[in-house]
Amino acid sequence: MGIFIPIIAIFSIFIGAPAVVFSFIYMTQKEKNELKKLQLKKEILEAETEKEKIQLLRLEAENKRYDQILEK
Repeated sequence: MGIFIPIIAIFSIFIGAPAVVFSFIYMTQKEKNELKKLQLKKEILEAETEKEKIQLLRLEAENKRYDQILEK
């Protein structure tokens, strides 16, 4: 029974502690990657929104041009 305590302590130091540290690092990196992914998705959506605004302005200008042609 007395020999199990040092063995458990050694396993805890060399296996348990690094596992906790590296799992924390892994989870932190995973969250950073997820945040970066969401930021890029937001930028893409903003760019698409801007594209749609420009498309709408183009259609409005084209509509005005056709209205002027029809009024003549």
